Amino acid sequence: MAKNEGGNQGGPEPHITVIVNGRPKHVNSTTLTFLQVVALAFDPVRTDPDVLYTVQYSRGPRENPEGELVEGGMVHIKSGMVFLVTETNRS
Repeated sequence: MAKNEGGNQGGPEPHITVIVNGRPKHVNSTTLTFLQVVALAFDPVRTDPDVLYTVQYSRGPRENPEGELVEGGMVHIKSGMVFLVTETNRS
């Protein structure tokens, strides 16, 4: 059986609720990338080269229970996982 994008083997994608900057967000995947988490926090995502984003997470699954998600990175998620996304201006 082919592995789908969410990391699930067959069947429908799961509906997972994560908390991003204090607000519940519903996703249909078992993983999230740095850019996907930033987009859940800030819509639209600013593309100004002087804007930087940081992503910290907690209450994650055994594979990655807590930490910092860096640009280009990906984490496995579970319901109730918490993300804190901050936007700063480079000076």
